[in-house]
Amino acid sequence: MTKSCVSRLLKNRRGDGLVEYALIYLLFFTVFYGVIEFGRTVASFNILAGATREAGRYAVVHGGASGNLADEAKLLSVVRQWALVLDPSAITVTATWTPVSAPAGGTVLVQSQYRLTPFSGIFGGVLTLRSSSQMVISR
Repeated sequence: MTKSCVSRLLKNRRGDGLVEYALIYLLFFTVFYGVIEFGRTVASFNILAGATREAGRYAVVHGGASGNLADEAKLLSVVRQWALVLDPSAITVTATWTPVSAPAGGTVLVQSQYRLTPFSGIFGGVLTLRSSSQMVISR
């Protein structure tokens, strides 16, 4: 190649901007989507943790002496009531009373989990978020 041919190729750069723009556009929106998905995951976990704590509070005041004993079905409805923006069918709740009869002074452990489905499969499959709350039964 001659010097004039090389200089002509270097001057003819029409389309470089389009390629650079496409690469930056792709990178920017991938990072932007990742930030949104991460924020959605953190928000879902915070909502689940708050709802689990409210179910623990419900179980604490509905012990064996309250006359209206809490069970897993009631605790599930409490979690679903507090977790308004989460998919209710993806929430599961388990509760463990120690001792089993749930008298005042015993403890209750409420564990909940939520299966979070990302908007797309770019960052993996279904995430399982878990939260627990343990409290002393007051009545």
